[in-house]
Amino acid sequence: MNTNRLLPLGALLLLAPFLLVAPFLLVSACSNGETTVITGEAPMETGITVSGTGEASAAPDMATIDLGIEAFAATVAEARDRAARAASSLIASVKANGVADRDIQTRQVGVNPVYDYSRPGQPVITGYAVSNILTVRVRDLDRLSRVIDDAIAAGGEAVRVNGLQFGFGDREALLETARKNAIADARKRAETYAAAAGVRLGDVLAISETAVSGPVPLAVPRAAATGDSTPIEPGESTITVSVTVRFALER
Repeated sequence: MNTNRLLPLGALLLLAPFLLVAPFLLVSACSNGETTVITGEAPMETGITVSGTGEASAAPDMATIDLGIEAFAATVAEARDRAARAASSLIASVKANGVADRDIQTRQVGVNPVYDYSRPGQPVITGYAVSNILTVRVRDLDRLSRVIDDAIAAGGEAVRVNGLQFGFGDREALLETARKNAIADARKRAETYAAAAGVRLGDVLAISETAVSGPVPLAVPRAAATGDSTPIEPGESTITVSVTVRFALER
């Protein structure tokens, strides 16, 4: 009775190039010293990987404002008291304009020494700065301009408007549209490449979402100091989705 045995290492090394090239290769060695090579057809994995980008736009229905408060004084305690008074006035103003408690959040509080670098030698501490950053979400855009102007007036010179970002209370519908558009864009690109190469596009093998971006923050001018109302134009906001898709190829 014949029994199979493994090929010596040297023989396997000689056969390695054929193992890499042939779609399917089976090698068997018998006890009588004869080697049998059986070949067969196995599908090679082919495919094309492309990227796609999709967008969806709509008029925003909410906005987020970053309001900063910064107060200076000779001592930490005095600077903190000034900042606290400005923050209290600002928060009261925001609430008076219909912003709910859940839409007001303290994002950062800081205390930093203020140095004088104009004198020779080592810089000297001349006072302290206390900062407080609040994030305010405004769900009624008709009130947005007044919320900003009244907040600046309430906090006085201590208030800084660090940025404004429009958004959506429910962005899932827009996000779904942007994702569908990204897949369609990827398929269109893949079909172009496949046609140019003389092959047909097959099934989707893999999808990876690589990036999702929304409206970017905007700068807001300090117009309330001159008595003018801060002009706000919401316009349209866009959500962008990027994907990477791998398709099979068929001959």
